[in-house]
Amino acid sequence: MSTIWQDIAVAVRLLRRTPAFAMAAALTLALGVGVNTAVFSVINAVMLKPLPVAGGDRLFAVVQERPAAGEARHGASAPDLSRYPSLVAPAFDGIAGYDVGFVTMAPRPRDASRVLVTWVTGSYFPFLEVQPSLGRLLGERDVVAGKVNPIAVLGYSSWQQRFGGDPAVVGRQIAVNGRQLTVVGVAPKTFRGTFAFTDSELYLPMTWEQGWPRLRTQHTLARLRPAATLQQGQAAMHAVARQLARDEPDDYTDVRLTLVPERLARPEEEFSRFNSRAGVVTFALVALVLMVAGMNVANLLLSRGQDRRRELAIRAALGAGRARLVRQLLIESLVLAAIGGAVGVPLARWTASWMATIRLPGDKPIYLDFQLDTHVLLYAVAVAVLTGLAVGLAPAFQSTRVDVNAFLREGGRTGPRAPGRARIRGLLIVAQMSACVVLLVAAGLFTRSLRESERIQLGFDPQGVLNVSMDVQQLAFDEARGRAFFERLEERVRTLPGVDDVAFAYNVPLGYIRLSEDVEVAGDPRSAGRRPMAGVNWVSPGYFRTMGIRILEGRGFSTDRDPPGVAVVNRQFATVAWPGQSAIGRRFRTEGADGWIEVIGVSETGKYDYVFEDPQPYIYYPLDQWATGADLRTLHVRTRQPPERLAPAVERVIKDLAPDLALFDVMSMERALGGGLGFFLVRTAAMFASILGLLAVTLAVVGLYGVVAYAVGQRTREFGVRMALGAARADIARLVLGHGLSLVSAGIVVGMAASLFASRFLTRFLFGVPPHDLFTFATVALLLGAVALFACTIPAWRATSVDPATALRDE
Repeated sequence: MSTIWQDIAVAVRLLRRTPAFAMAAALTLALGVGVNTAVFSVINAVMLKPLPVAGGDRLFAVVQERPAAGEARHGASAPDLSRYPSLVAPAFDGIAGYDVGFVTMAPRPRDASRVLVTWVTGSYFPFLEVQPSLGRLLGERDVVAGKVNPIAVLGYSSWQQRFGGDPAVVGRQIAVNGRQLTVVGVAPKTFRGTFAFTDSELYLPMTWEQGWPRLRTQHTLARLRPAATLQQGQAAMHAVARQLARDEPDDYTDVRLTLVPERLARPEEEFSRFNSRAGVVTFALVALVLMVAGMNVANLLLSRGQDRRRELAIRAALGAGRARLVRQLLIESLVLAAIGGAVGVPLARWTASWMATIRLPGDKPIYLDFQLDTHVLLYAVAVAVLTGLAVGLAPAFQSTRVDVNAFLREGGRTGPRAPGRARIRGLLIVAQMSACVVLLVAAGLFTRSLRESERIQLGFDPQGVLNVSMDVQQLAFDEARGRAFFERLEERVRTLPGVDDVAFAYNVPLGYIRLSEDVEVAGDPRSAGRRPMAGVNWVSPGYFRTMGIRILEGRGFSTDRDPPGVAVVNRQFATVAWPGQSAIGRRFRTEGADGWIEVIGVSETGKYDYVFEDPQPYIYYPLDQWATGADLRTLHVRTRQPPERLAPAVERVIKDLAPDLALFDVMSMERALGGGLGFFLVRTAAMFASILGLLAVTLAVVGLYGVVAYAVGQRTREFGVRMALGAARADIARLVLGHGLSLVSAGIVVGMAASLFASRFLTRFLFGVPPHDLFTFATVALLLGAVALFACTIPAWRATSVDPATALRDE
C-alpha cells in the first residue's frame, strides 16, 4: 500500500512539472465526466429514482389500452380493479388510483388562486404508507361512492406558502371552486404527490362533489408483493382484463391491462412507450462525448509517453519491471481522472441546476429536482475511475515497451522512434471522428425533425390567436350569472381594435386538460363489445372559425339552429365509425349521455393531445348545451396584431367585469405549442444533440490538430531531407494534409456505417425525417471534412516553413 501512495506522490509531482499538459488533460476529462454526470442526474430524477413512499421500487402503473384500435395508453380504473381481490391479491399488496387537475383555492376571502389538485381514492394514502405532517390524511371512510365529503388535505408547500405554516390550519374552512371544505391534515414535506414533475398543493376525495368521478379511467398504481414476480403480477392483470370483458363486454372487449414500472410511466402512461428508449439514446449520446474526450487524453498520454521514453528506459535499466512502470503510468492517468472528476462534478451541479430552471410556457407548476444525490455522486466517481483506467491502459502498455539496449545504442535525446505509437494515435483519431459523425448525424436528424414538426398540419391555425383561461367557479357564480358574464365578455372583446373573431372552449389543443369518452355507433353491429375512445371538447359557435379549423362536411355550431343532442366530429371519427359513407345525420352515444347524438358536421383531423400522436377520433359538443356556465373556459381571440399586444386590453375587460377573477395561461397559441405536449421535447432534443455534437467536434478537432502537429514535429528531419533533395513546399503540404485527411476520411466512413445502424433507434423520436436521411448524412460528412481540413492546415503550413539546413543541423 505504501508503494501505491509513493506512486501517487510521484504522479502528482510529475504533473506539476508539466502544468499545461495536466490542465489540458484534466479539463478534457472534466468536460466528459461533467456532461455524463449532469445527464445522469436528469435521467436518475426522471426515470430511475423511485417515489419516496413505502415500496417505491415495487410500484407499477396499471396501463389500459386497445392495441387493435390503436388506442393511446391511459390509466385503468382502480375501482374496477378492486372488484376482483381474489385475482389481484396473490401478486399485489395494494392498489390505489388518483387523478390530477386544477381548482381555485381561497385560503381567505378575496384571495383565490389556481392550484394543482390530486383527487384520490380511499386507498391512496394508506397504500403509499404516507404519514401526515399535521392532522390526518384521507382514508377509505372518506371516499365512498355516492357520498360527498367536503374535506381536504393540504400539500406541505401549500401549507407553508399559503397558510404560513400555521398549525391551527387543521379544522379551518377554505373555499375550493366556491365550495367550503374543511382541512383535515397536511401531507409530509418529502411527499409531493405521485404525478411526476409536479408538486400537488391540495388532495381531495375522488367523490369530492356530486357526480364525481366524471371519468372512467384514472392513474392507477399497484405494488407487487416482495415475494411476487413481475410475471405473476402481469398474469393477475390478464386475469382481471378477461373478467372485465366477461362482466362488461360493451366496455372491456379487447382491452389489455399492462404493468409498467411507475418510473417509466412518467408523467403519463402513454410516455411508457418510449421513456426507456429515450434514456438509452441519451446515455449513448453522452457516452460518445466521454469517449471522444477520453481518446483525446489517451493521445496526449501517448505523446507524453514518447517524450518520456528516456526516463522509462533508465528506470527499466535500473531494475524497474514492466508491471511497475505500467502501474505508475496508470496511477498518473487515474490522478488526472480524479482531477477531472473533481472539476466535472461542480460543472455537472451547475448544469443540472440550470436545467432545473427550465420552465414550460404557461402557469403550470413544474417541479424538477436534478440534485446530485449519493447515487449520482457514486456514478460520477465510477465514470472518472473507469475513464482513467480506459484512457491510460493503452498508453501505459505502449510507453513501457522499451528496448533498453536499442535506446542506449541510439544515445539520442529521444531514443529510437516507435511507429506503433503513431498507429495507435491514428486509430484513436479515426475512432474520435467516427463518434463525432454519429453525434452530428443525431443532431442533424433531430434538427431536421424539429423543422419538419413545425410544418406539421395541426388541423388548426395557431397564428394570431390569443388564449386566456379562467375558472368562474372560484367566484361561486351560479349558472345564470356565469352565462351572463361570458356573454358580456364576448361582446366587449369583439369591439376591441384588431379583433377578428372570438370563441370559448373547455380545453386547448395540446393542453393539459384531456377528456375522452367511450363511443357506441347507432346501428353498427361492430360497435357491440367495441367502444373506442374519442377525445372531447365543448366549444362555442365561433370556435371553428376562430381557430381556423376547416369544416369538411355539413356545418359548425349555430346558437339559433342547433337542436339539443348534436355534435361535430373529426374526419378520423367519421372514417372509423362510417367508412366510405357520409357522417352527416348519423348518430352515436357515449357513456352517461341521455340519448343519441346526431352528427351535423365533420371537421378536419388535427392534433389534440400530443403533437406526434396518430390520428385520433374527436368530438366537439356545443358549449352552451353541455356546460353549466359556471365552470372552466378558455377564451380564444383571433387578432390581426401580435396576440401579446392584445393581451393587456383583454385582461382589462375581464377585470372590469369580474375584478376578483384569476386568469392563467395568458399567451399566444403559438407560444402554448411550445409546451411539454407540443414542441418542447423535440426542441430540447435538437438543442441537446447539437450541444453534444459541437462539444465532440471541438474535442476531436483539437485532438486531430495535436496528432498532425506532433507528427510534423517528429518528421522535421524527414521534411528537411525531402526539401534538400528538391521537394517543393506544396509537396510537403500535400503530404501532411494527406496524412490528416486520410485519418478523417477513415473516421467518416466508419462513422457513417455506425450512424446507419444507430439511427434506427431514433425512429420513434423523429418526425417527417427518415432515419437514413441522405441530406443529413451528406451535410455531416462535408461539415466534418471542412473542419478537419482547417485543423490540418496549420500543421501543414508549419511543415512547409521548415529550413532544411536548420532541420539537418539540429538532428
